[in-house]
Amino acid sequence: MKKAILFSLITFCLINITLSAHAEFIKIPLYKLAPVKSVDLKCVSAQYSIGISLPQRWKIEKAVLTFNYVNSAALLSNKSWMAVKVNGYPIAQINLNPLTPEGSVKLSLPVHLLEQGSYTNITFDAIQHYTMDCEQYCSPDLWTTLRLDQASIEIEYSLMPVPLKLSTIPEFLFDPKIFPYGQVNIIMQDQSPEMVTLSSISASGIARRFDYRKVLFTVSNDIQPGYDNILIGNKDFVNKFLHGKGIADISINAPILKIMHLPTGSARVDPSHALLIVSGVNSDHTKLAAETLDIISIPYPDTDQLLVSGLSVPQINLNGGRLVITPGKKYTFKTLNLPTHTFKSIGAPPADIVFRLPADFLLKPNLFANLVLNFSYGAAFRSDSVLNIVLNGNQLLGIHLDNSNGGLIENYKIEIPTYLFKTGTNVIRFEAISTPLIYGKCENVQTGNLFLTLYEESTFYIPNMPSFTEMPRLELFVFNGFPITRWPDGHGAMIYLASKDSNSISAALNLVGMLVQNNGYPLSDLKIAYTIPKKFDGEVILIGDTASIPEDLKKLSPLKLTKESVVPYPVIRSWLDEAYLAFSKQESELSAGRAALMEIQSPYVTGRSIVMLTAASTKDARALSEVLLEPSVQANIKGDLNLINLIPVKEDYNVISFEIGKKYFSGKAGVFSKFDAFMFAYPWLYYAALVFVLVFLSAGLFYLLVKHRKKRLKKED
Repeated sequence: MKKAILFSLITFCLINITLSAHAEFIKIPLYKLAPVKSVDLKCVSAQYSIGISLPQRWKIEKAVLTFNYVNSAALLSNKSWMAVKVNGYPIAQINLNPLTPEGSVKLSLPVHLLEQGSYTNITFDAIQHYTMDCEQYCSPDLWTTLRLDQASIEIEYSLMPVPLKLSTIPEFLFDPKIFPYGQVNIIMQDQSPEMVTLSSISASGIARRFDYRKVLFTVSNDIQPGYDNILIGNKDFVNKFLHGKGIADISINAPILKIMHLPTGSARVDPSHALLIVSGVNSDHTKLAAETLDIISIPYPDTDQLLVSGLSVPQINLNGGRLVITPGKKYTFKTLNLPTHTFKSIGAPPADIVFRLPADFLLKPNLFANLVLNFSYGAAFRSDSVLNIVLNGNQLLGIHLDNSNGGLIENYKIEIPTYLFKTGTNVIRFEAISTPLIYGKCENVQTGNLFLTLYEESTFYIPNMPSFTEMPRLELFVFNGFPITRWPDGHGAMIYLASKDSNSISAALNLVGMLVQNNGYPLSDLKIAYTIPKKFDGEVILIGDTASIPEDLKKLSPLKLTKESVVPYPVIRSWLDEAYLAFSKQESELSAGRAALMEIQSPYVTGRSIVMLTAASTKDARALSEVLLEPSVQANIKGDLNLINLIPVKEDYNVISFEIGKKYFSGKAGVFSKFDAFMFAYPWLYYAALVFVLVFLSAGLFYLLVKHRKKRLKKED
């Protein structure tokens, strides 16, 4: 009996040791989720919510929330408190004491309230009072500040076994809720341009599944344990590889996608990670399988493999992509992801319309966009109530809600000058400022009548404009991949790898992932090569160390990385932030830990671009591709030359931007009128020509009048 008990205890301990060995731990700073470093909870009642993504493949064992706060010293201790809620369920109440206005809280979150495979909302709900008598609803004394830069959530979890179903691809394997980022290793048949291109197609679909969450790609000859791995190659290569892992051959007679648990050697597997096989009888089959992986966006099929017999993709438009609207087309608010929305009570949260204009959209100043609103509002509003409209953070106008009986307004038309928009992301925000008719000291203020409903039938329209922009502009490249993504699938563009090694290939796949995530469309037609074809008329991304870049392209680059480098140094900046540069000719080179991102006009065809990623080594070039995935780095990229430190200082990467090279112009599909480009670059010539024409016509008219007068006087004489 004692032996049985001892055996059970030993077994129990071994099980716990095994489980703890597989346990993972992560600490997530809340300011990275907010993303602000502090939040002020104001007025009598206020709340703030933070959404935390919890992947479906995590089995949460434990979660601890830690945060600091500071409250007003004017609060009443017995009437002021803050509740912490998880998905609306209160788990703690904290007294806001004016005698100890600073506090630190550590809470254990109930695991059963955390929604895996979804977003868990943590809400800070404050009730604040400064007097026992009647009080102003939003007195300046009513505030509590949450220090999110000193807040975090610590999660202990283990990985769930991967279901052997291809339906797990969009929701389980490549899940944007995985924190802090995704990691995928790709094993390819060889490093030929054809096979690297197929790997790029597969990476494109994977990055698209990760959506906004950055994903790092590595390339190797063997399985990397601890990661999901992709095996890409033809039938013979795949079966030979699997045979080496102690796995029986699989039947491959057509393009195939197959999922299995990750082999770890000696016929053992890691059930918490997957090996995804992309294969076929030949390269054409493998390409069709890779393109099918690109488009899997719903949890189907529920089998461990699928055979592809064909693929039909929708027709795409030039300059398409995520949230891009087509000029000249009228959109309803429902189409723009703003269904009928009601603003309730005082201080209702705003509602936004977010859309993108094509990167090469030429915003003419003499045209207008139309915003047509249908809305209604309640009765007994005070006369200073308004609906404010904010465009890109700038107050645009306010609609006066001046009818105390309420109203239903249809086709309220607003004309917005197009120069107020910008290429790229635009945000139209609606803010309802509602005040009750009775609002005085010691009055019973009721807010049930304070509502404003904005209907989804409201419309937005922006007129047609030409596709024509001044280049180089690397800010457009990191924004949505322009000009590489002029066609959303990368048609007419290529990545040129100046060095043939795994670091360069990994850098290319990371860059493809960034472009796909920013533009929202897989780059299934982007080519990868080790040489640039003669007279290539498309857009090019060049990746390589400085020694491997062709000399003719070095001479054209803003930072001329020839034997005698030409280095720009800012001497002075004007009030317009225009840098006056001195250029030093010197024998120097990029050092380890620093890299350059540059853009030049293609020497092969006018109006096309070459984007260059280079560093002292291909290892640093790969590091640059990973640094470019950081939103803070993308926000600082601009001009035609960016020098980037690859080693962060306090989580920040130093980016130095320049505008050095010659300007050129890119139009629709890269072909444009040189006259249009010249007039666009020098608009004063248009006005000079106009003045010349007016002077010429005036002089001609004066000459005719004088001649006519002489004839008339001669006849009279």
